[in-house]
Amino acid sequence: MGRACGQARGLTHVPRPIRVLLIAQPFDAAGVPRHVLDIVEELHTDQRFELTVACPLPSVLWDRVGRLPGVRRMRFTAHRAPHPSDLLWLARLLPLVRRSDVVHGHSSKAAWLGRAAALLTGRRTSSVVTPHAWSFWAFSGAPRRALIALERLAAHACAAILAVSRHERDEGLRLGVGRREQYRVIPNGINLQRWSRDRTPDRDVVLMVGRLAPQKRPELAIRALALARHRRPTMRLVMAGSGELHDHVATLATQLGVRDAVHLVGDTDDVPNLMAGAGCLLMSSVYEGCSLAILEAMGAGVPVVAVRFGGVDELVEDGVTGLLSGESPEDIAWARRRPSSPMPSAISASPARRTSAAAMSS
Repeated sequence: MGRACGQARGLTHVPRPIRVLLIAQPFDAAGVPRHVLDIVEELHTDQRFELTVACPLPSVLWDRVGRLPGVRRMRFTAHRAPHPSDLLWLARLLPLVRRSDVVHGHSSKAAWLGRAAALLTGRRTSSVVTPHAWSFWAFSGAPRRALIALERLAAHACAAILAVSRHERDEGLRLGVGRREQYRVIPNGINLQRWSRDRTPDRDVVLMVGRLAPQKRPELAIRALALARHRRPTMRLVMAGSGELHDHVATLATQLGVRDAVHLVGDTDDVPNLMAGAGCLLMSSVYEGCSLAILEAMGAGVPVVAVRFGGVDELVEDGVTGLLSGESPEDIAWARRRPSSPMPSAISASPARRTSAAAMSS
């Protein structure tokens, strides 16, 4: 026994891995799941970390995480809006949060429940959140005020708030969400190798990548296309993404006489090839945290036309790395054919565009 104890004392202590729990709520293949997947793909081969991902089943994120060896999954199928089942998902999170060294909530519902679980288990200092655009940006009036109050309260239950843009941080502070020392600005990143490929752009193809949801304003893109085709009848709009506005978008395109020029391709893994063939990327969102689609377009050498919203000017320098427009269909249609339009290769291949994308590359 003494000899065995002596041998044991001589062994090198191997610290256990850092246990990281990532919680994500969105079902679709949009920016939040892709952001989480980037983190998991980067860390899952690093033996210093033990990863668990709580996310919806079924979902794109669930499927892709399942292909990575050593990464655990937990079903987390919470609704976007408040729902009685939130208490069930909170209860299921508690044991996972209790054993985790880092609890990272992504987007509003996952971040709220993750922080609640951290507070209940005494793990507040282990909890960090990435809002990926504040929940209250999507609302006005009483719902907006209620969500701001909830975010203020929830900020007390985490150690850090990771904003993906300065605008996101500044808006949080302006509205009393958290303390300045809690914030870190960590912009989204992309893998440039995936997007750097030979391009055969078609000047007539306008690409839109994102959910067909109110935040993205796909109907604004349809109306802008209808106006632009008066001057350039061969122009087409390719929309990569799915969502609750799919039927509305198709109906509106029919009503405006441009249905044959609108291609709804749904969720697809072929976005790099779509980028390679596009004349420009259109971003018509009401708000964004830090748009992955814009970064990917820059990485692919695709000019960007974006509605000017908070944070977009951190990515796009008007007339240098893309064009910024007003919020009306007329503004977008006019931006697309401005004399300084980014259709010439001067902007799409500019050093500034390359620098912007490289700075955000992973």
